[in-house]
Amino acid sequence: MANKQYSPEQAVAKLRQIDVLVGEGKSIHQACKEAGITAVTYYRRRKEYGGLKADQARRLKELERENRRLKRLVAGLSVEKAILRDTPREASKPRAAKEGGVTGHRAPRRLAAPCLPHPQPAPGHTAVSAHPQAR
Repeated sequence: MANKQYSPEQAVAKLRQIDVLVGEGKSIHQACKEAGITAVTYYRRRKEYGGLKADQARRLKELERENRRLKRLVAGLSVEKAILRDTPREASKPRAAKEGGVTGHRAPRRLAAPCLPHPQPAPGHTAVSAHPQAR
């Protein structure tokens, strides 16, 4: 028999055709021969498309194709991430010491909202900072 690629709809149609022939009393092998496929192909397609309708089989194939594409994409991104993680960064190298400075050390920057006034402590209370570094 010739090697043919059937669409999911055609595969489901062949399965239905074979089911009708088997219902008429023919054996699976005879029904497959009349439908133009081998018994192995019939069993493989029955396992894959079992009780699906043609539109469901088409949707299944589309989802499998999208899943393969996404898996390749994730694999590529994982490789890129591993490469970036393993390569040394310029920012992580210690900088040359400047006049009187400490090599590679920089004080954390404190940001304040420019449009908000600084809260004043109530009379008789001391200001308490929420940040442990500010104490």
